[in-house]
Amino acid sequence: MNNQSENQTLDRNKFPNLVIVGATASGKTTVAYQLSKVLGFGLIDIDQRIVAKAGRSIPEIFAQDGVNRFREIESEILFSLKGILNHVIVAGAGAIESEENWDHLRQLGPSIWLATPISEIVHRLIKFPEELAKRPFLAEALNITSIKEREEFLVKRLQDLEDQRITKYSQSDYRVTIGFATADTCAQFIKQLLIQPEVS
Repeated sequence: MNNQSENQTLDRNKFPNLVIVGATASGKTTVAYQLSKVLGFGLIDIDQRIVAKAGRSIPEIFAQDGVNRFREIESEILFSLKGILNHVIVAGAGAIESEENWDHLRQLGPSIWLATPISEIVHRLIKFPEELAKRPFLAEALNITSIKEREEFLVKRLQDLEDQRITKYSQSDYRVTIGFATADTCAQFIKQLLIQPEVS
Protein backbone atom coordinates (compact mmCIF):
# COMPACT_ATOMS: atom_id res chain seq x y z
CA MET A 1 0.00 0.00 0.00
CA ASN A 2 2.85 2.39 0.82
CA ASN A 3 4.54 1.70 -2.51
CA GLN A 4 1.28 2.36 -4.34
CA SER A 5 0.78 5.71 -2.55
CA GLU A 6 4.39 6.72 -3.19
CA ASN A 7 3.84 6.24 -6.94
CA GLN A 8 0.74 8.41 -7.02
CA THR A 9 1.10 11.85 -8.56
CA LEU A 10 -0.70 15.13 -8.11
CA ASP A 11 -3.44 16.34 -10.41
CA ARG A 12 -1.53 19.13 -12.17
CA ASN A 13 -4.79 20.91 -13.02
CA LYS A 14 -5.78 21.07 -9.38
CA PHE A 15 -2.22 21.81 -8.22
CA PRO A 16 -0.54 23.93 -10.93
CA ASN A 17 1.89 25.13 -8.25
CA LEU A 18 2.08 24.90 -4.47
CA VAL A 19 2.69 27.96 -2.30
CA ILE A 20 4.35 27.51 1.10
CA VAL A 21 3.70 30.20 3.71
CA GLY A 22 4.52 30.46 7.40
CA ALA A 23 6.55 32.22 10.05
CA THR A 24 10.17 33.15 9.71
CA ALA A 25 12.46 30.20 10.54
CA SER A 26 9.50 27.79 10.40
CA GLY A 27 11.36 25.53 7.97
CA LYS A 28 9.57 26.64 4.79
CA THR A 29 12.59 26.56 2.49
CA THR A 30 13.90 23.22 3.76
CA VAL A 31 10.50 21.55 3.55
CA ALA A 32 9.80 23.10 0.14
CA TYR A 33 13.09 21.73 -1.20
CA GLN A 34 12.17 18.22 -0.10
CA LEU A 35 8.59 18.61 -1.35
CA SER A 36 9.79 19.73 -4.78
CA LYS A 37 11.94 16.58 -5.00
CA VAL A 38 9.08 14.35 -3.87
CA LEU A 39 6.66 15.85 -6.40
CA GLY A 40 9.06 16.43 -9.28
CA PHE A 41 8.36 20.18 -9.16
CA GLY A 42 10.75 23.07 -9.55
CA LEU A 43 11.52 25.27 -6.56
CA ILE A 44 11.24 29.05 -6.29
CA ASP A 45 12.32 30.81 -3.10
CA ILE A 46 11.07 34.41 -3.22
CA ASP A 47 13.66 35.64 -0.72
CA GLN A 48 16.49 34.16 -2.82
CA ARG A 49 15.12 35.93 -5.89
CA ILE A 50 14.97 39.21 -3.99
CA VAL A 51 18.63 38.83 -3.04
CA ALA A 52 19.57 38.05 -6.65
CA LYS A 53 17.59 41.01 -8.01
CA ALA A 54 18.95 43.49 -5.45
CA GLY A 55 22.49 42.11 -5.45
CA ARG A 56 22.52 42.36 -1.66
CA SER A 57 21.54 40.28 1.33
CA ILE A 58 18.15 40.76 2.98
CA PRO A 59 19.67 42.42 6.09
CA GLU A 60 21.54 44.83 3.77
CA ILE A 61 18.36 45.72 1.89
CA PHE A 62 16.56 46.39 5.17
CA ALA A 63 19.44 48.46 6.55
CA GLN A 64 20.13 50.50 3.40
CA ASP A 65 16.69 50.86 1.81
CA GLY A 66 14.19 49.99 4.53
CA VAL A 67 11.40 47.48 4.80
CA ASN A 68 9.14 49.31 2.31
CA ARG A 69 11.67 48.93 -0.51
CA PHE A 70 12.13 45.29 0.40
CA ARG A 71 8.36 44.79 0.09
CA GLU A 72 8.35 46.56 -3.28
CA ILE A 73 10.98 44.19 -4.66
CA GLU A 74 9.08 41.27 -3.16
CA SER A 75 5.90 42.33 -4.97
CA GLU A 76 7.79 42.73 -8.26
CA ILE A 77 9.10 39.18 -7.96
CA LEU A 78 5.66 37.78 -7.13
CA PHE A 79 4.00 39.46 -10.08
CA SER A 80 6.75 38.18 -12.40
CA LEU A 81 5.66 34.60 -11.62
CA LYS A 82 2.33 34.89 -13.43
CA GLY A 83 1.80 31.90 -15.69
CA ILE A 84 4.49 29.73 -14.09
CA LEU A 85 3.60 26.04 -13.58
CA ASN A 86 4.84 23.00 -11.67
CA HIS A 87 6.76 24.77 -8.91
CA VAL A 88 6.82 24.82 -5.14
CA ILE A 89 6.94 28.52 -4.29
CA VAL A 90 8.28 29.66 -0.92
CA ALA A 91 6.89 33.02 0.17
CA GLY A 92 8.70 35.16 2.72
CA ALA A 93 7.03 35.23 6.12
CA GLY A 94 5.69 38.76 5.64
CA ALA A 95 4.81 38.52 1.94
CA ILE A 96 1.21 37.77 2.82
CA GLU A 97 0.72 41.04 4.73
CA SER A 98 -0.11 42.79 1.46
CA GLU A 99 -3.61 41.87 0.27
CA GLU A 100 -2.44 42.20 -3.33
CA ASN A 101 0.50 39.86 -2.75
CA TRP A 102 -1.67 37.34 -0.96
CA ASP A 103 -4.22 37.34 -3.77
CA HIS A 104 -1.46 36.82 -6.31
CA LEU A 105 0.09 33.97 -4.35
CA ARG A 106 -3.26 32.21 -4.12
CA GLN A 107 -3.76 32.58 -7.86
CA LEU A 108 -0.52 30.69 -8.45
CA GLY A 109 -1.84 27.57 -6.72
CA PRO A 110 -3.10 26.11 -3.45
CA SER A 111 -1.38 27.47 -0.36
CA ILE A 112 0.06 25.44 2.50
CA TRP A 113 0.61 27.07 5.88
CA LEU A 114 3.56 25.44 7.62
CA ALA A 115 2.30 26.16 11.12
CA THR A 116 5.44 25.27 13.04
CA PRO A 117 4.93 25.88 16.79
CA ILE A 118 6.73 28.96 18.10
CA SER A 119 8.41 26.81 20.74
CA GLU A 120 10.06 24.74 18.00
CA ILE A 121 11.17 27.82 16.05
CA VAL A 122 12.74 29.31 19.18
CA HIS A 123 14.46 26.00 19.93
CA ARG A 124 16.06 26.08 16.45
CA LEU A 125 17.11 29.72 16.74
CA ILE A 126 18.69 29.24 20.16
CA LYS A 127 20.57 26.20 18.84
CA PHE A 128 21.65 27.98 15.62
CA PRO A 129 22.04 31.68 16.53
CA GLU A 130 23.72 32.42 13.20
CA GLU A 131 20.24 32.16 11.68
CA LEU A 132 19.18 35.28 13.62
CA ALA A 133 21.57 37.52 11.68
CA LYS A 134 19.77 36.60 8.44
CA ARG A 135 16.38 37.71 9.79
CA PRO A 136 16.00 41.48 10.28
CA PHE A 137 12.96 41.19 12.54
CA LEU A 138 14.82 38.82 14.88
CA ALA A 139 18.44 39.97 14.64
CA GLU A 140 18.08 42.18 17.73
CA ALA A 141 18.11 38.98 19.79
CA LEU A 142 21.84 38.66 19.11
CA ASN A 143 22.41 41.61 21.44
CA ILE A 144 20.95 39.60 24.34
CA THR A 145 23.63 37.48 25.97
CA SER A 146 21.42 35.64 28.45
CA ILE A 147 19.97 32.58 26.72
CA LYS A 148 16.85 32.73 28.90
CA GLU A 149 16.25 36.39 28.06
CA ARG A 150 16.98 35.79 24.38
CA GLU A 151 14.47 32.98 24.39
CA GLU A 152 11.84 35.18 26.03
CA PHE A 153 12.51 37.95 23.50
CA LEU A 154 12.12 35.54 20.56
CA VAL A 155 8.89 34.06 21.90
CA LYS A 156 7.38 37.53 22.24
CA ARG A 157 8.65 38.80 18.87
CA LEU A 158 7.48 35.70 17.00
CA GLN A 159 4.11 35.81 18.72
CA ASP A 160 3.70 39.50 17.79
CA LEU A 161 4.54 38.72 14.16
CA GLU A 162 2.16 35.77 14.10
CA ASP A 163 -0.62 37.92 15.52
CA GLN A 164 -0.11 40.36 12.63
CA ARG A 165 -0.19 37.64 9.99
CA ILE A 166 -2.38 34.83 11.28
CA THR A 167 -5.53 36.12 9.60
CA LYS A 168 -3.89 35.57 6.21
CA TYR A 169 -2.11 32.36 7.20
CA SER A 170 -5.41 30.87 8.35
CA GLN A 171 -6.90 31.48 4.90
CA SER A 172 -4.47 28.95 3.41
CA ASP A 173 -5.91 25.90 1.69
CA TYR A 174 -3.98 23.54 3.94
CA ARG A 175 -2.44 23.80 7.39
CA VAL A 176 0.39 21.47 8.35
CA THR A 177 1.67 21.24 11.91
CA ILE A 178 4.30 18.59 12.52
CA GLY A 179 6.43 19.40 15.53
CA PHE A 180 10.12 18.43 15.43
CA ALA A 181 9.70 16.32 12.26
CA THR A 182 12.36 16.08 9.57
CA ALA A 183 11.83 18.05 6.36
CA ASP A 184 11.54 14.81 4.39
CA THR A 185 8.88 13.43 6.74
CA CYS A 186 6.97 16.69 6.46
CA ALA A 187 7.22 16.64 2.65
CA GLN A 188 5.94 13.06 2.48
CA PHE A 189 3.07 13.98 4.79
CA ILE A 190 2.11 16.95 2.59
CA LYS A 191 2.19 14.80 -0.53
CA GLN A 192 -0.22 12.30 1.01
CA LEU A 193 -2.40 15.12 2.30
CA LEU A 194 -2.72 16.53 -1.22
CA ILE A 195 -3.25 13.21 -2.96
CA GLN A 196 -5.72 11.89 -0.40
CA PRO A 197 -7.19 15.01 1.26
CA GLU A 198 -10.12 13.13 2.74
CA VAL A 199 -7.83 10.87 4.78
CA SER A 200 -7.06 12.38 8.20
